[in-house]
Amino acid sequence: MKQTAATDIFNQTVFDLLPENITKIVEVGTGSGAMAKAYKLINPLVNYIGVEIDPDYKILSERYCNFVYLENFESPSNFLLDELKDTNFIIFSDVLEHMYNPWAVLKSLADYIPSECRVLASIPNVQHWSIQANLLNGGFEYTNSGLLDRTHIRFFTRKTIISLFEENGFSIQKIIPRIFDFPDQAIYLDYIKKCATIMNNNPTEAINDAAAFQLVVDAKKNTPIIKIE
Repeated sequence: MKQTAATDIFNQTVFDLLPENITKIVEVGTGSGAMAKAYKLINPLVNYIGVEIDPDYKILSERYCNFVYLENFESPSNFLLDELKDTNFIIFSDVLEHMYNPWAVLKSLADYIPSECRVLASIPNVQHWSIQANLLNGGFEYTNSGLLDRTHIRFFTRKTIISLFEENGFSIQKIIPRIFDFPDQAIYLDYIKKCATIMNNNPTEAINDAAAFQLVVDAKKNTPIIKIE
C-alpha cells in the first residue's frame, strides 16, 4: 500500500525539541524532507541522514539530506545500523504506527545507539475524543490521512506509548500532547469527563488523554546500573 502522501509540512513540536548544535540526526520516514530542510537552515553543518521506504520520497528527501537510505527500518542493513552508532538524535515523526513491530524496533535500537542519543517520536493518539465518539456509534472507518490513516498498522494511547518505550530500553523524559481546536471539541470533552466520573475514573486524566491528537515523546536510552562489589 502506498504510504501517506508527502507534504512540505513538518511536525513543529518535534522540531522545537531539536537543539541548534546537533552534529548528526537520523530521521526515519523523511517524506518530502521538510524537517531536514528546516533544520539545515539553522544548522547547515549537521549530518542529516534520512531513511525512506518509498523510492519517490527518497528522491524528494535527497534534496535536503546528506544521504537517504532506501530501506525498511524494521529490517535495517548493517550500513544503516552503523549510522546509528554516532548519532545524536533519531526522529520517528508519525512513523512507528506504520510498523508491524515497533516494540522490537525500539528494543533493537537501544542496542546500537550511544548513551547520549535521544529519540523523538510523534505518535497518533487513538484515545482522541473523535475516535471515542465514533466508536459509540460503531464507527471505525479508515481514511486517507489522520488518526485512522489506512496505512496505520498499530494504534496507541498515552499509556501504551509509555509502555512501548519503557519496556524496550528507554526512559521517557517528556510527553507533549499536540492539541488542536476542532469544532465541538469542548462539548465532547465534557461528555467524556462525565463518563469518567460515573465510571470512577480520573476525569482530569480522561479529558487530557482525549484532547491530544498526537503525542510527542522525548526519550533516551536506559543506562545500565553498574554494581560495584
